[in-house]
Amino acid sequence: MPLTAYVAFLLLAPVATQPSPLEQFFVGTTEGTGTVQVVLSDPHSMRDRSSGRMDDQGALLLDQIVEEEGKPARKRSWRLIRTGANRVTGTITDARGPVAGELTSNILHLRYRMAEGPSVEQWIILQPGGRTATNRMTFHRFGMNVATVES
Repeated sequence: MPLTAYVAFLLLAPVATQPSPLEQFFVGTTEGTGTVQVVLSDPHSMRDRSSGRMDDQGALLLDQIVEEEGKPARKRSWRLIRTGANRVTGTITDARGPVAGELTSNILHLRYRMAEGPSVEQWIILQPGGRTATNRMTFHRFGMNVATVES
């Protein structure tokens, strides 16, 4: 390869980024418990178990089992990748269309639409010490908050 082509290749090659503390939190096994509050319904419990890893392109891959009281367990798979300094895009198997969001060192803010209709805003906040995170999801239909998950 000529030197000029090699230099051009190096300049155009994507820059590998180190996983943020929050991305690193999801590598390995994580578990969570929380409460689901749906409008006009009593609160009920939920639990999730996840296994995560970073792929060779820098994407966070997360395989998850979600158990919600009164419903059968369901599997979800996430693929999130940074597309800029703090931008994130990707897919979640039960989302319709792409997932978009922002990532700082300890906060992941995602927006997406669920396959069954409601739009979702989700905030995952890594707590001091890096061993726990909080998760808050709000579900909206017709501009109204119809459900919340706190874990």
